Order: sequence, then C-alpha cells, then structure tokens
Amino acid sequence: MDEDAAAAGITSWQNSFWRALDASDVQSAWSQHCGHIYGRKYVAATAPWVTLAEIHDRLNWSTWLSQRITAGFSLPVVDIPDVNNLLDLVQRPGAVLSGRDLRAVLNVLTAQKDYAAALRQTVDALTGLAAELDPPAVLSRSLKMALDDEGELLDTASPDLALLRQRLRASRSELQRFLQSFLRNPDWQEYWQDQIIVQRNERYVLPLKASHKGRIKAIVHDRSASGETLFVEPLVAVDLNNQLVQDRRAELQEQERILRVLSAAVGAEVPGIVAALRHMGRLDAVRAGLELGDTYGGILPKVGVAAAFDLQALRHPLLCLRHPGQIVGNSVHLGVDAHQLVITGPNTGGKTATLKAVGLNHLMAYMGLPVTAEGTLGYFRKCFAVIGDAQDIHTDLSTFSAQVQRLQEVLRHADANSLVLLDELGNGTDPREGGALAQAVAEALLAAESCTLLTSHLEVMKRYALSHEGVALAGMGFDAERLAPTYRLQWGVGGASQGLAIARRVGMPAPLMARAEALYADDREDWERWEAQREGLLRAAQQAMDEAALARNEAAASARRLERELEAARQERAKAASAAHAEWEDILMTARQQVRQTIAALKSGRDTHAASAALQRLEAPFRVEEQRADSLPAVGAKGLFLPLRQVTQVLRVDPARQRVQIQLRGKQLWVPTAQFAVDAAVQIPKEKGSAQYAAPEDHLWRLDLRGQLREDALLALCRHVDGAVAAGRQQVEILHGKGNGVLAEMVREFAEQDPRVSQWRMARPEHGGGGVSELELR
Repeated sequence: MDEDAAAAGITSWQNSFWRALDASDVQSAWSQHCGHIYGRKYVAATAPWVTLAEIHDRLNWSTWLSQRITAGFSLPVVDIPDVNNLLDLVQRPGAVLSGRDLRAVLNVLTAQKDYAAALRQTVDALTGLAAELDPPAVLSRSLKMALDDEGELLDTASPDLALLRQRLRASRSELQRFLQSFLRNPDWQEYWQDQIIVQRNERYVLPLKASHKGRIKAIVHDRSASGETLFVEPLVAVDLNNQLVQDRRAELQEQERILRVLSAAVGAEVPGIVAALRHMGRLDAVRAGLELGDTYGGILPKVGVAAAFDLQALRHPLLCLRHPGQIVGNSVHLGVDAHQLVITGPNTGGKTATLKAVGLNHLMAYMGLPVTAEGTLGYFRKCFAVIGDAQDIHTDLSTFSAQVQRLQEVLRHADANSLVLLDELGNGTDPREGGALAQAVAEALLAAESCTLLTSHLEVMKRYALSHEGVALAGMGFDAERLAPTYRLQWGVGGASQGLAIARRVGMPAPLMARAEALYADDREDWERWEAQREGLLRAAQQAMDEAALARNEAAASARRLERELEAARQERAKAASAAHAEWEDILMTARQQVRQTIAALKSGRDTHAASAALQRLEAPFRVEEQRADSLPAVGAKGLFLPLRQVTQVLRVDPARQRVQIQLRGKQLWVPTAQFAVDAAVQIPKEKGSAQYAAPEDHLWRLDLRGQLREDALLALCRHVDGAVAAGRQQVEILHGKGNGVLAEMVREFAEQDPRVSQWRMARPEHGGGGVSELELR
C-alpha cells in the first residue's frame, strides 16, 4: 500500500481496488474540467469509501445542479486565487497582508457574490446555499475602496492618505521646479552632464560634471561608474528634499496602518470565507463532473441499499472517453438469483474490460459522478480486485505468488457486503493445479455470499459454474468468420477461446493445424461441442436483442430531445406572453389616463371636436392589428417586388411584423409588405440555368432551408430527420442552395455528428449538385 494512501487512512484493499481499476485516470479527467483550485481540491479529497447516506447526498447535488443547467441556470466558471495560506496567516497576531494579497482576498469575495447570484436565479434545493456564500458587505466595500486591480492602495483608502499624497505631489512638484531652474540657468549650462533630475538615496539630485566640482554649493550623494558625473544636491534644495522625505515616510506609515486595519478585518471574516470556499469548491467539482459525464455519455445513477446490482448498457467509462459512441454495452446483474458470475471467452474479447466496468462504475457512482450504465448499482462496504500481473522481482514474487498473496487478503476480509473482481483466476501455474485452486477460492467466496465476478479460460471453472447453484456462466461473443470479438456478453453459455480457429485463419501450416485439432478433439468434453453448436443460434438471438435495444435507445433519445425542445418552446412562449402582457398593460394604463383627461375636458366644456379626435387616436392602436391583417397579401399571391421590379410570389405571411416571404432568384427573402405589390395578372418566369426543385409540400422528404438563418435551419433539420427516422425512411434530401456555403457546411457538420446519419453526399448534377445534400439514415 502506498505511503500517501496509508496516511489518508485508506486500507490496503481500498488502495488495491482503486489502482486495479485505473480510477486515478477518471479522477484526473474530472479535475481537468474544474474551473478553479477549490474544485480540484474537492476532487482530490473525494473518496468513494463513504456511507450510503453520503453517496445519496453527492448524487442529489449532481441531480439538482443538472436540473439547473438543463433549465439554463449555469454556475460561473472563473479562476479563483488560492488564498488558504493567506487566511491561515492573517489569523496570527500582528499579521499584515500586502496589498496584492488583499486583492486576492477581494477576488475571492467577488467570486462568492457571483456564485450567490447564480444560485438565486431559481428556487430549488441549492438556493439556500446563497446566504452562506454572500460575502461580508462591509469588508468587500472597504477592500474595493482601498485597492486597485494590481493591489496598490488608492487615495480613497483613507482621508489621511489622500491628504498626504496631495501634499506629497505638491512637494515633489515644487522641488522639481526648483531644480529645473538650476538646469535652465544660462550661467550654469556647462556644469551639467544631462538636463535631467535623478534620485539617489530617496532624494532628488542633479548630474554635475566632475570637472566643475565646487562651482555650486551642494552635497555629493553618488558618483557615476566612470567618475565623470557627480550626483549633487544643491544646499538650497536640502530643506525641500527633507520635506519630501518626511511626507513620503508619513505616506508609508499611513499605508502600513491601512493594510493592518484591512488585514484585521479579513481575519475576523476567515471562518465565513473558508466555509464559502468549501461550498464553491464542491459546486465547481459537481459541475465539472456533469461536464465530464457529457463527454462519455454518462447518466446519473441510482444506488440501492442492497449489496446487489442490475445494470443494462454497461460500458467501460475510460474506453467511452477514448472512443465515444463506439463501445458495446452489456447487461450484468448479480446478488439476487446468483452471487457469482464466471465470464469466459477469447483473449481481447472484453472479459477484463467488463470486470473493470462493473467496479469503476460503482466507484464513480459513490463519488457522485455520472456512470456509463443504466439500472441500479449496489452498495458494497468492501470492494476487492485481483486484476493484472503483480509480480515483483525485488520481493521474489512471481505472477502466481503475487496472485495468491492478494487472494489471501480477499479471503480474510470478504463477506456478504463485498464486491470481488478476480481476473484469470488460477493462471501462472499448471492448469490443473491452478484450476483446483480457482474452484476452491470461488467456493469459499460463494459460501461467504460475496458478489463475485471472475474471468477464466479454465475448463474446470466452466464446469463449476454449470454445476453449482447461485453461480452464473457467461461468455464473450466471437465471430469466427471475421476472427474478431463481438464484445457481447452472452449469458448461459461459455465463450470458447477460439485459439485454433484464429491460428488456422492467420496462416499456420495445415498439417500442424490438423494435428493440433486432432489432439484437441480427443481431449475436450462433450459439453463444449454442444456449446459450439449452440453459438450460431445464440448469436442470431443476441443480434435480434441488440437491434431491439438499439431501437429502444434511439426512440428514448428522440423522446428526450423532443421533450427538451418542447420545454424550451414553452419557456419562450411564456416569456413572450409576459412581455406582451406588460406592453399592453402600459398601453392600457396610458389610454385610461388620456381618457380620463378627455372626459375631464368634456366636463369642463372645452372643445368637443378635439376630445372626439383624441378618443379616435386612443382607439387606433387597438384597431391596427385588424387593419394590418386585412391588408396583408395571401399566401400564393403573385406580384412585384418593387425595389427591383421583379415578378415573384408570396410564400409565407408574418402579420405580427408586417412582412412577407418571397422567392427571388433562387433565394427566400423576408421583405416588408410595402415593398410587395399584388398583381394577379403577372406570370412567374422559370429560372434558366438552374435545377428546379420540388417544394416540401410536393416532396415530403426534401427539406428546403434556403433563406433561413443557421440556427433556425439546424432546428428544422433536426426535426426533419426525427420525422424521417420515425417514419422508417432510409434517405432524405436537404435543399440548402450554394450561396456562401454556410447552410451547406452546417448540414455536413450535422451529418458527421448525428449517429442516425450513416452517410452524407452531394446530389448528382441533375438533382441539384452542390445545392442539395443527400443523407443516408441508419
């Protein structure tokens, strides 16, 4: 066990399980998505070995934040300085922070304010944290008034500092004017090496040529390296320099006093700041975990109270990170009908990956992360893993010896609340002896009722699984024709190693292979031959199940996407209704006020004609929509686009904005109704030199995106493909035109990213060429 793990109170089995499953890679990827140091510290301190209540609390935080993000209420992602050491220092008696350190504290307080504001955007279980994140108002105001962005004290830090700096500026200006008079004196021009004023020993002096020493009564403060220049202070300037030095020291004393007061104020607020940093670290880590989950297609899991699990679409998280969308999912369940699962199959067939996927998904769920599986995970108080080669030449441990040593610890501690993962149990020695040991270990763990997954190539373990109650057998699928694993877990059947088939396929000599197969045929058991005969039927059944599962998953994904779009549309409609309601309230309020004024004018006997005209003006806004709607041209109306005198036809009408959509030179444009004149007598000319396309009403699965904004076109394309997939279409055509290529580029990006699209190509010239994209659907 590592020294760091021992110092953290982690047991040897916990450390071994963590390392065997490469959990540090997940933790590292999680940390990289954090926005600041406090999120990374939370990730580093998060261990999976906690109570079930703590696990549920972590998952609840992830769920609450996920719901917020889905609703559009995100957290700030900003870099926050690490002030932990400063907060420790400022609590010591007499400690004073520098201006730069206090600026770092102010940045933390600003981040607290931003987090609190983000939490108050909506009301849910996280909103209550906002009160704990609110920064101390007095301290924030004091630091903002005292410090600039670089941590330098401002004149507004205190009235005395402002007065001292004003006096210092005046003294400096007076002294410089006085010294400039020396430099400009025509009688002394030849005395000076340069026409500049310099500083030496905090005093302003002049550069006198050494050859003119004694010509002016002055104090020599320094000499140049060459000895040709003396830096002198005229005696008549001594008092002015003295006053400047005194003012500067007074300024430094006042600055020291201000920093001491501000440091004391920070020290008084340290407990609240530390608590806020802890909350911000957790919020950032949870947000980063959800962001990481999106990269590997994770979902927030459900962890049950029992030491049992039932998972569907189980995948290895790290493989999903490296190969998104390409990893095969399997169903694995254990702990109810059976407590052990023996997995067999060819090398590189996915046995170890399945083993690790079970363990790693449990660890990730315990840390509050999304997992790459559906269903329910179990709660195991202890987890053990004997995976990989742990031989060590320095301690004289062979592969087999190291495995036996680790098995001893498993057998000492495993119980009914344990998850045990054993890879290639019994390897590294004589197969018969290793098989006997493997079966004995499996029987001991079965008696302890531990949930155990083990992989093996040994025949004895296959027999053991078939002959013992509470033990399930499964094999990783293999396509003998392609000589490639399918990575599918087939329950109830042992996976053959397929070594001889692979050897013959890759070109081993035929006589040698004939001899090997004859030897193997004499030695193998009858049940293996039956197993080989059943594999064809099982493969076909598995394929049918996979296709059905894929269809269900696609339907569920489409339903979730449509639900999100519907919810977004509801929110937009509600916002629009609220804005319209507020606008009409303002109009009605103004109208009522003017009506009251008009009535008052009538009662006072003023001009009734003016009052009637005022009422008609008030009525106009309420009649305008009817008048406008009546005056709009109908869809399909022919006429002229007046600016260009081009014949065109109305495609759509927008009464709210008083505009119509027309088709002009192959593009669809929205134009004001004032620019379109209805003329039923005109004829729409056919465009020459371009292909003619059917409208969507004439060709149901051709979508016309021309003239639309990219965002609107992408939304229409998603809905069009949804409908095509639901209708069982194999191909759709997207009419986007050539133009500047923005819509064509959007369609190609969509086709490359959407898993439902198997192929994208441009249409043939007679079907539109570069202006039309054809999408082949899966």
